[in-house]
Amino acid sequence: VPVETMSEWMGKYKSWYQFVIETYRSRFDELLMTLDNVAFRSMDERLEFYLKRAQEATAASTIEISHQQIADELNSSREVISRLLKKMEQRGKVRLNRNSIEIIKM
Repeated sequence: VPVETMSEWMGKYKSWYQFVIETYRSRFDELLMTLDNVAFRSMDERLEFYLKRAQEATAASTIEISHQQIADELNSSREVISRLLKKMEQRGKVRLNRNSIEIIKM
């Protein structure tokens, strides 16, 4: 949407203004959560948060993803992610399959 049009709509349509503000707020909240996770949480907490978000995004209990892909996204090594996922499996939180993770309870 061109800036001129967007500016015009912001003054003309209250619903458009509210939509834009809500979208900015939502994205900013997402940025703050990501920053909080990276700066202040341990890797196991970050992994659990990541899996919850992936489950919400797909609306499915099984996530089709490899340990390496998760490691890349969380800026970790595959070995660390695999070890943490194995612990989560032992606690009954997930079930590990080849290139997929079934979330049982979080």
